[in-house]
Amino acid sequence: MQNYKPNIFMRIIKGVIGSALLTMGLIFIVISVDDKQFLQNVLVRIIGVSSIFIGIHLLHRQFHPHSYNKPGTPK
Repeated sequence: MQNYKPNIFMRIIKGVIGSALLTMGLIFIVISVDDKQFLQNVLVRIIGVSSIFIGIHLLHRQFHPHSYNKPGTPK
């Protein structure tokens, strides 16, 4: 079988999207500190934390792709 080699351009795009999500999540959490409305504050924090986790997951897949292989498949 031929080894799959990802396109470098797609890896750069995914890395930029992951970094943007991470930064956007931090900004949402900082914005929610000054806000006085409770419900909006909670929703903004939930969106911020979830975007941080999605960004970290995208970046981790870019720099450690072999850790996402299925069990039993060669690395």
